Amino acid sequence: MQQKANKQQTSYDPLAETESQFDIALYIRMFRRNLWIMVLLAFLGACLGTYIAKKTEPVYNATAKILADPFQSNSDSEEQSIARSLAPLFFETQYEIIRSRAIAEKVVDKLELVKKAKEAQEAQEQQKSLPQTGIIKDIKDFVKDIKNSIKLILGEELEEFIPLTESELRILIANNIARDIIVTGGRRNQFININYQSEDPQLAADIINAISDAYIEFGLTNRLNDVKARQVWLSSQYQQLKKNLEASEQRVKEFRDSRGLIDSVQQRDMADTQLQSLNTTLVSAQTELSIKSEEYALVQEINNGSKDFSSFALVMQNTAIGTIVQNASGAQNIVDALSDRYGEKHPKMILARTELRSATRNLSQEVAKVIEQIENQYRFAKTQVDNINKLIDKTKSDVQGLQEENFALISLEREVENNRRIYESFQSRLLEANVRGEISSSNVYIVDKATVPKVPISPNVKKIIIVFVMAGGFLGGLIAFAREYSNNTFTTPNLLEEKLKLPVLGLTPMIQSKKAAAPEQQYLDDTLSPFSESINTIRTGLLFSNIDHPPKTILITSASCSEGKSTLAVNLAAAFSQLGKTLLLEVDLRKPSVAKNMGVENKLGLSDLIGGAVTSAKDVVFKINDDKLNIITCGTIVRNPLELLSSKKFERLLESLTSHFDYIIMDGPPTLPVSDACMLANKVDGVIFAVKAEETRIKVAKEGVSRLQKLNANVIGAVLTVADPDKMKYYGAHYYSGEYYGVKTETTIKPDAT
Repeated sequence: MQQKANKQQTSYDPLAETESQFDIALYIRMFRRNLWIMVLLAFLGACLGTYIAKKTEPVYNATAKILADPFQSNSDSEEQSIARSLAPLFFETQYEIIRSRAIAEKVVDKLELVKKAKEAQEAQEQQKSLPQTGIIKDIKDFVKDIKNSIKLILGEELEEFIPLTESELRILIANNIARDIIVTGGRRNQFININYQSEDPQLAADIINAISDAYIEFGLTNRLNDVKARQVWLSSQYQQLKKNLEASEQRVKEFRDSRGLIDSVQQRDMADTQLQSLNTTLVSAQTELSIKSEEYALVQEINNGSKDFSSFALVMQNTAIGTIVQNASGAQNIVDALSDRYGEKHPKMILARTELRSATRNLSQEVAKVIEQIENQYRFAKTQVDNINKLIDKTKSDVQGLQEENFALISLEREVENNRRIYESFQSRLLEANVRGEISSSNVYIVDKATVPKVPISPNVKKIIIVFVMAGGFLGGLIAFAREYSNNTFTTPNLLEEKLKLPVLGLTPMIQSKKAAAPEQQYLDDTLSPFSESINTIRTGLLFSNIDHPPKTILITSASCSEGKSTLAVNLAAAFSQLGKTLLLEVDLRKPSVAKNMGVENKLGLSDLIGGAVTSAKDVVFKINDDKLNIITCGTIVRNPLELLSSKKFERLLESLTSHFDYIIMDGPPTLPVSDACMLANKVDGVIFAVKAEETRIKVAKEGVSRLQKLNANVIGAVLTVADPDKMKYYGAHYYSGEYYGVKTETTIKPDAT
């Protein structure tokens, strides 16, 4: 029942998480177990980082600040509006210009870097030509010979050094400078920062200042070239437009001369004025005709006799007629007066009638003249209206006749006007370009020139050391993981239970104190020590493995030798001796160790008893611990231990000892090298399988347990031996506390043969 319960316990894996939760403490303990590796690698990383930082050539950074205005000083409003919308693109373009090879080549020429490079190359060649001796030269020659040999084996041709020409060297240096230029800024303001890094601080400052000057010169040169090209183009276009304007004006003049036309606008204005005047005259003539028509109708009525001329106002308004009418009226009055006094033949009467007839005749003549005048005025007014209408019709006809010619003239005049506008526009632009050509101001200004840097920006010794220390620690962590994953030994009781599928009875700690007693005598030396308590725990586990029938004969074995089984057997026998009469029986007849470890000098033992050299068991039993613990050692080493242990004599002896002692603890041989333990496992009540911590391989232990179980041996449980308390703490505080409060007791070991 206990075995089943123990199998259901959660197994321990130093690198795995439990199914229920993530335990960070597992990883902390794992790192603590491998802390020395991580510290060592971190220390080595610090040493390597320090060495690299000291050996790394210092690099200096020179900086210049430039103000770049997107707006030209002499640009118009239209160009400024365009420049404002393209400001981000402007700065990106300036970055590319500064990093361009054209700028870098100007720097190379200004600083004479090609000449300096060739001088450095000649100095290096002279240095190489000097005879070199010593181990460094031998190493260089050896490495060079190896490289050449490998290339020949691979079928590659050996490289020949071909010196670069001045143009190639110039381009190479310019490309390197352009590659290392760092340009920033211009995002939130108009300042551009130019940085260059070099191992020579003076060279870095010179290159940055040369780049700034070349950049400004590049902008001015391009601007002047652009203005000149614009002037040339505008001049050529200006001359062509002038010719086009003159040709169009000549065509208009020729067309007017050929058609006898004036300006289309003036002609249109004249036609409009003439028609307007004719219409006004027509209205006036029609009004006059209407009046004259009425007067003419009255005249017709007078001629018809329906009316008297005296009813005609225009006749009566005539001054001459009025006078004649008055004269005629006076003559009539005279005639009327004389006719009553004198007769018709009276001379006065005749004279009066003669004057009356003369007045009447004059009146008729004047009336006829007035009537004739009215008729003439009527005819004239009618004729005038007709003539005006005809003139209007003629004018309209003339205008319509000239309309097609006017259209052609208007087209020619429009062409002249367009040519004139274009001509004047180009003329103004040409004058503006000429003015710009005289202005050489730049929109780029150097705010801060580069100064020679005093402090290098790299290497950053602290940063390098920190990085290497972290890299060393990280590598140590990886090694720790690798060690844990590759570890195939038993480190904890839980791992022992998981792999062997056996209940864990306990563990025996490693004895670290040099003043302490031997491991085999720990329980006898101090029953209150942590080691003794661990033995008591194992004893309790054995007793409770079967409460009704606790095992009396117990075999302690292991997979291979040197796994602490003898130490476990001796101390466990000493623990059982506290409960009853106990016998420690050494059944390892091949490599015995109990006699030596317990200080027993008698060489007789179990083999002598089975072989018959000793007739009584009392002759080979030694008593210690106040006669509580009895010991039978191996005795004389024989050639056939398996035959002795499998014999009937041994079985009878074991039965006899079982009846005489309460507990028998057997220190057996390992299971894998020999089969003695497997044969003995069937002759005892239970078997304890000892596994040495951090040394016994899991596969080996599994094989040992498997051999015992195949023979139906009662393997009660396993014990983890020689467990280091300090290391056990790294697997969890619950495994081993290392503390015990009690009183140390002294036990004297007195061999006593009975």
